[in-house]
Amino acid sequence: MGQLSRITVPMNLALAVVSELDDLTIGGLVNGYGIEGSSHIYGLFADTLISLEVVLADGRVVWATKDNEYSDLFYAIPWSQGALGLLVSAEIKLIPIKEYMKLTYKPVRGNLRELAQAYADTFAPRDGDPDKVPDFVESLIYTPTEGVFMTGMYASKQEAMRKGNVINSIGWWFKPWFYQHAQKALKRGEFVEYIPTREYYHRHTRSYFWELKLILPFGDQWWFRWLMGWSLPPKISLLKITQGEAIRKYYHDMHVIQDMLLPLHKVADALEFLHEEMEVYPIWLCPHRLFKLPMKTMVYPEPGFENNLRQGDTSYAQMFTDIGVYYAPGPVLRGEVFDGAEAVHRLENWLIRNHGFQPQYSVSELSEKNFWRMFNAELYEKCRVKYGAIGNFMDVYYKCKKGKKTEKEVLEAEAAIAEEAYAEAH
Repeated sequence: MGQLSRITVPMNLALAVVSELDDLTIGGLVNGYGIEGSSHIYGLFADTLISLEVVLADGRVVWATKDNEYSDLFYAIPWSQGALGLLVSAEIKLIPIKEYMKLTYKPVRGNLRELAQAYADTFAPRDGDPDKVPDFVESLIYTPTEGVFMTGMYASKQEAMRKGNVINSIGWWFKPWFYQHAQKALKRGEFVEYIPTREYYHRHTRSYFWELKLILPFGDQWWFRWLMGWSLPPKISLLKITQGEAIRKYYHDMHVIQDMLLPLHKVADALEFLHEEMEVYPIWLCPHRLFKLPMKTMVYPEPGFENNLRQGDTSYAQMFTDIGVYYAPGPVLRGEVFDGAEAVHRLENWLIRNHGFQPQYSVSELSEKNFWRMFNAELYEKCRVKYGAIGNFMDVYYKCKKGKKTEKEVLEAEAAIAEEAYAEAH
């Protein structure tokens, strides 16, 4: 993302959905999922694709689009984690942009249900007026009673430079981490500033949202930011390579890194559930459209949503929200007992009951049966057979199943299933 935005933004062009972290890759965002504050308009990253170039199991190279002979492959690849073929290139929609983001920070106080409603009102006006829909939306819930809701509109350099406007170049290494800067609105009150567009896109990169506060507790201090802030963030690949068994176990048992994709009308229930089960703050809220597609993909809107439109819905897309939960739970910070695996298990069951989806990068306790209760397998399985993926590419469940299974255990389980599936297919 960082490399691409560095090239396109100076031309006043950008991907319609620019996921926040610099090191996120096109391949990962296509084969998995990607989201950004513009997703309430454009949908998930996969919804901005025009075509995909894929190497199939038999070595053929094909181009898949929405309406050619490989349209089933085009719709099946997102969320498949490379289980259908090797993605080698993608054609992606670009949109015109402006040099700055005019960002409004609005503090809101109330209980979790009131915060959820105020969040929906920031991007889905109840009167349906499209002129009130912002270009970008993001909300941060800091406590069970406080949040800062941000809305952004693209602005020209000429507008940003007008007398009285505040320009904040948040990309400098010595600047406060973005989530802490936004939190100031709780004391300062509502305010507006202009941020260079590319710096806004990657606002959470330096602190990995707020995860770096755990990894490097003094990293947000002014003296460290001035002296060493240029060295942040550490590469995610480096963190993974240097992660020992003890740290891996800690992240599995005593830490939460989860995203939940669920219908907008379920957000209040989800916030109350998360507070009761995990008590993790801050919480990230980002809305996205989930389109009604010609084929039923792994993730899909609630059946019949178009017959009972709720706030944010249209006849062709249901409004969803990504709830990001990243940090140590309250019980862990207080030194109390916390069973991370069991908490994630309850979270996954809640998502299944409420038509929610768990992005596959997350630590998962899903059984294979429950995985396919959460996701729709029909199109994926058809493409696995049709394009010869069985026995050649690892199944998506075992590619993303982490938990406490070792890589060897995952490979052995996948091999056994592949043999059985291959026999059935032939």
